[in-house]
Amino acid sequence: MRFDDRLATALGQPADVPAARQAVWRQLVDLLAQSGTESSPLTEQAYDRLREWRYDISPIARQNAAMSLAGQSVAPDMVAFFAEDATAVYAPLLAGVELPGKVWRKLIPQMSPVARALLRHRRDLPNGALRALEAFGQADLVIEGPSTPSAESQREVAPELEAEIAPAYSGPDIRELRERIDAFREKQLHAELIEKTEFSFETGADGVIRWCDAAARGAIVGLSIADAVPGDAQGVDGQAAGAFRRRAPFRDGRLTVAEAGPSGGAWQLSGVPSFDPATGRFTGYRGTARRPRIGERAEQSGILGSTIAGDALRQLAHEVRTPLNAIGGFAEMIERQMLGPAPHPYRQRAAAILGETRRLESVLEDLNEAVQLDGGAARPAPEEVDCALLLARTAAALEPLGSAKGVSMALSIAPGCDPALIDAASLERIANRLLSASLGLARPDERISVELHGGEGETSIAIGRPALLANYDEAALFEATEIAGEDDATVPLLGLGFTLRMVRSVAERCGGRLVIEPGRFRVSLPAARRVPLEQPHEVRQPERRGPLA
Repeated sequence: MRFDDRLATALGQPADVPAARQAVWRQLVDLLAQSGTESSPLTEQAYDRLREWRYDISPIARQNAAMSLAGQSVAPDMVAFFAEDATAVYAPLLAGVELPGKVWRKLIPQMSPVARALLRHRRDLPNGALRALEAFGQADLVIEGPSTPSAESQREVAPELEAEIAPAYSGPDIRELRERIDAFREKQLHAELIEKTEFSFETGADGVIRWCDAAARGAIVGLSIADAVPGDAQGVDGQAAGAFRRRAPFRDGRLTVAEAGPSGGAWQLSGVPSFDPATGRFTGYRGTARRPRIGERAEQSGILGSTIAGDALRQLAHEVRTPLNAIGGFAEMIERQMLGPAPHPYRQRAAAILGETRRLESVLEDLNEAVQLDGGAARPAPEEVDCALLLARTAAALEPLGSAKGVSMALSIAPGCDPALIDAASLERIANRLLSASLGLARPDERISVELHGGEGETSIAIGRPALLANYDEAALFEATEIAGEDDATVPLLGLGFTLRMVRSVAERCGGRLVIEPGRFRVSLPAARRVPLEQPHEVRQPERRGPLA
């Protein structure tokens, strides 16, 4: 990937909230800081963006960005950019940045006297930089008060006013003053760290947070964004973990820190991936975290969104069920001609009504299940369930739906899969809802894969995502109510987002998780270890493949 591609990608990232803006700002700094960067309209646009957002970024974050570049060979324009900032921000960079002498000769005249004073304390500057500093002589070492006469006025005033001219400070006095200023700034920065409700972080290529600037960083360093955790357990939600697998940016994912203290509790996490500029190798994520705003929940909002919505829907389902059963029963009697002979068009219409009432009954069951899940229903007693048998039965039951649409299914069972530790009803709901959603959104001649895998104490069911969902990221899928191009007669009645939230909640209640992958939905469940026979021998089960319908 070329540099300009990555720079254009960074400039195109959404930055409508402060956390996202800070993450993009940091990514632009990293890209522009590369010493081989050449000036172009794109780089000029990026520097304009950095200057535009400079004061939207906290001083701590700007200082940390400058500190990360210290000791490296940095693009001169980036050094000049930081030199425009506050002393506390650019000081770490000027203390260690490496530049050729001719570059220093160009930059030093543009710097403030304070910046040049910092450079004078370095002992590793090239001769070109030293000569540029000497050119300013003692002028940088004179501190004048507001009443100090200018050189012009000194020639015009009487000699008795000469005693009011501020004397030049010697080297030791300058050093003592700088030490006092640094101590004061350090105290201010420490107070800001303690009080602030946001922090920056960096991870390694494995997703483990290696560094952060939170006050109580010990509770955060070592956490991983690579794997989602269920419910309110310590770690991140599926949004951050899914983006990590795709090496994609993410915004406002959930992070829960279980430890007590200033870093404990809920955070909103945003991040962008980092890549080595020389090789393009993925090196981790950089981003920010903030406390949820008033009225905003960092944790997953559940299936229905709120307890109030759940109570209202429970009451609605109770009121609808009775007339719905009456309509369905009457339609079934007409369709079966239980009330006497009926013309064929009437029977067809009755059959259509009966089908719709059954769909609505399924919706009511889902709503009732959703209310229970959002209300923290207890986990059903787990049992050992043969996933291969259940998947085959589910695929066979949904075969008419696929056949009616011209969609085929490819069932693949890996050999030696352990049974899943889950109640059978929950597993059947997971498999039925995911597979019916994919079939309902599939187009004619599509092929939906249904796979079963096992290993490392887990049993995984993976169901292919139809082509209509190719451009939907994880956040969009969980919020989707309508999909462009969908067939209203076969899609999930409450929307794909509801179905996915339902499956996620059922899986998490049973100790599993739903993972959104680029080409498929995958549910991982705890597996029951098979006890080997006294005289174990290998039994190779053939892999079952082939379209159904």
